Amino acid sequence: MLGLGTVVLAPATAASAAGTSGMDQLVLTWIEDGRQLQVEGIAYRPKAVVDVRLGDSPLQQARSDENGRVRLTVPEELIVAGKPGASIIVAGRSVSGAARVLISAVPPRAAVRGPADVLPWSVAGLALAGLALAGLHRRRSQRRPAARTSAPAGYRSRHAAIA
Repeated sequence: MLGLGTVVLAPATAASAAGTSGMDQLVLTWIEDGRQLQVEGIAYRPKAVVDVRLGDSPLQQARSDENGRVRLTVPEELIVAGKPGASIIVAGRSVSGAARVLISAVPPRAAVRGPADVLPWSVAGLALAGLALAGLHRRRSQRRPAARTSAPAGYRSRHAAIA
């Protein structure tokens, strides 16, 4: 049951991400509890310089890896001006040399904690409550006097210890 609850609630703890599938993919993910925005794009020219912009203002430049993947983190201070929904633009050259521009919106940060954040504490609380109830039940069952069993008539007189 616990494993099923974890699997069901796990997607709620995943970071917010925006993007499309396929080769035209720009993924924006909040990391480190919303203190940095990770920007990741693919299909750029290997080891080429790309420009990253927030709307019409430049943020920084990055270099793609040997596979043409661009991955960089942008500190929160640089994104303060761009509220959720502002555009992040990554512009560079594709493998063929043509201009490659990927655009995505800054995803909103998670404003509240989800049920998956409370799951470990609730399981621990239930376990402690169960242990407390088991201890209380054991203590009460030890206090009750055992039911008296009466000896058959004449048993005590015939088997009395000789003093």
